[in-house]
Amino acid sequence: MGGGRWSFMSVFHFMLRAIIPVILVLGAAYQARSAEPAHDAKPVMDHLLRLVAERLAIASDVAEAKWNSGDSIDAPAREAKILDRVVVEATRAGIDESFALEFFRHQFDASKIIQHRLHDRWERMKHPPFDAPPSLAEDIRPKLDHLTPQLIDSLRDFKRITVDASIRRYIENRSEILINDGIGGTARGVALRPLLEASVLNESF
Repeated sequence: MGGGRWSFMSVFHFMLRAIIPVILVLGAAYQARSAEPAHDAKPVMDHLLRLVAERLAIASDVAEAKWNSGDSIDAPAREAKILDRVVVEATRAGIDESFALEFFRHQFDASKIIQHRLHDRWERMKHPPFDAPPSLAEDIRPKLDHLTPQLIDSLRDFKRITVDASIRRYIENRSEILINDGIGGTARGVALRPLLEASVLNESF
């Protein structure tokens, strides 16, 4: 009797040891699949991240222009004008106004972080004025104004697909490839914060 009982327990433990790794592998595979965003969401996210990267890349041109002109990095009147346009275009696109405003305020902040870092570096270097920097009025602002409606259209598409935590992971991982802010990711993190927070909010509903 005793020998039979221990024999049964030995077989049970052996089977348990064999099954547990299989369960763990299947669980990991399920988590990997659930962490992957829908196939049609990836190009939407990549397009939005590339637009964010394109806007951030302009910050160095702005910094050069303002270094030469002596203009302040902060430009509240200019930002207010852009935000007025954002409200109109976001409403037309069917995007929540508060979300659109929050997103663009973070783009402004991210750009200014880069500009301040560059100006601080140039001050330490006693950098002379740049030769023929791009013009704010003729070169830089038209590019930024062109990006605004593109970003709004991309935000509209983003709001249609942010439904789970996989989007947040995708943004975090993919942005490290697509967005190089030149300062170790600080500005990138600021620029993407509204998107990441929107992903968390959508996940909670």
